[in-house]
Amino acid sequence: MLAAAVEEFAVHGVRGTRIQDIVKRAGVNERMIYHHFGSKDGLYAAALEDQFTALHDAWSPVLEKAAALEPYDGMRMALGGFVDIITSRPQLVGMWLHEALNSWRTLPLPTADMLSDTLRDLYRRGQRAGVFRPDCPYEIARGTALGALFGLVVLAPRGADVVRDNPSAFDGTVARDQVLDLLLDGMTGEPRS
Repeated sequence: MLAAAVEEFAVHGVRGTRIQDIVKRAGVNERMIYHHFGSKDGLYAAALEDQFTALHDAWSPVLEKAAALEPYDGMRMALGGFVDIITSRPQLVGMWLHEALNSWRTLPLPTADMLSDTLRDLYRRGQRAGVFRPDCPYEIARGTALGALFGLVVLAPRGADVVRDNPSAFDGTVARDQVLDLLLDGMTGEPRS
């Protein structure tokens, strides 16, 4: 039932999804949805939570491995792992976009304590070692990196159509590595005065 809901919500969002379409896809009785989730909004919240839990569960081992590396290599592994995970989860991307278009009404606003300690510690270790810029707070670096990587996943398929000189630059792995290089170059660049 949850998988069917995720499929529908990813395409149509919470407002555009009909319970009847979820019921048909899942092969269940409509009463089951109301019994387990209370409403369509309750089902949507559960589906969104399920997708973010899956992201967290997939990214956590990558972050743990990254934490054992030198800061630059660790950050590259952590961010590369993030883009690989969201690339493999188009439903999460679709639901995330719909959530953003609906003013983030279901997901709570993130707070500093909700951010990964592992990634924060890796970044700060890199700052102390002189690898990452001392003038760029972790929260800004993280938001910029994750936003750019999310944008890559969303926009890269469209970009391949407009690149004339080097269409292979929008090949998934090539584009991923180029964006990671740009992000990490920005994190390691000279601080602005």
